[in-house]
Amino acid sequence: MTRSRYVVAILLQSFGVIRKNKRLTDASYEIHLMQDGEEILGAYCWPNIEDIEELSMEYWNLRKLKQEETTLSEKVSNANKTLSNVQNERASLADLSKGSGHELSQKRERLFEKVEDLNIKRDDLLAEAQQTKRRHSALKTKAKVLKEEDSGDQGKINDCRKSLTDLRIQFTKSKEHLVEINDTIDSLKDKLSKLQEKIDDKLKDSKEETTESFTQISKANRDITKYQAELGVLREEQAKHFRGIGRFLNINSKREDCKAACENHRGLLEQTRLLSQSVDWNRHLAERVTK
Repeated sequence: MTRSRYVVAILLQSFGVIRKNKRLTDASYEIHLMQDGEEILGAYCWPNIEDIEELSMEYWNLRKLKQEETTLSEKVSNANKTLSNVQNERASLADLSKGSGHELSQKRERLFEKVEDLNIKRDDLLAEAQQTKRRHSALKTKAKVLKEEDSGDQGKINDCRKSLTDLRIQFTKSKEHLVEINDTIDSLKDKLSKLQEKIDDKLKDSKEETTESFTQISKANRDITKYQAELGVLREEQAKHFRGIGRFLNINSKREDCKAACENHRGLLEQTRLLSQSVDWNRHLAERVTK
């Protein structure tokens, strides 16, 4: 909303054109745009805020997080290189096996892929079960508090109990599914072991190299998953700092030190400032209706 539209809206309200819902909707939409803009502003400008006292903690936290991000990114890169190298080595071993147990080698590859897929499903299921346990614990606490408060809101307590029952059922199903997956993995590993013995009879010289390559691939995949998850958590923490920094710079856009920090992004700073102003105007128009 521009200043001229704000003045026109004030004038229209004096003639009974209220449009309160539109003002609230516009304000809500603009708040989301403003917050996104503030996060981007913070991400761009945080290296320049070292001398702003109010943002000193955020600055040094981000410096620390950036170091951790660099370290994790290097670990992901190294794990990817290891994975690529081992896969190439495994492909070379597979070439050597042609004409001598080639069919057995292909069967082993398919079994190994199934085991890897099941390992991923098992990890996902464990994470889901852990989340279910946390939700179950939170609901138990909620039900206990409601009961102790004796608020009389039996409906909420019953809802909690129903949700707890549903979560227990869900957890039981997940546990049963996990047992099935583990049994299947064990069965496949047994088949892999027996198949490997047959292959070893044909390629005894490559036994140690092949086994080691499978182990390395498995480890590299686990490392990549682990480090990428850690990077996701770290970047979310960075985003929180970016939003706080951008908010401060937006609110204090007239301060000289804030202007200096945003020197190369004045256009973005001005856009967030105008959005903030528009939100205030829309809210004021909505509040005038209730007065």
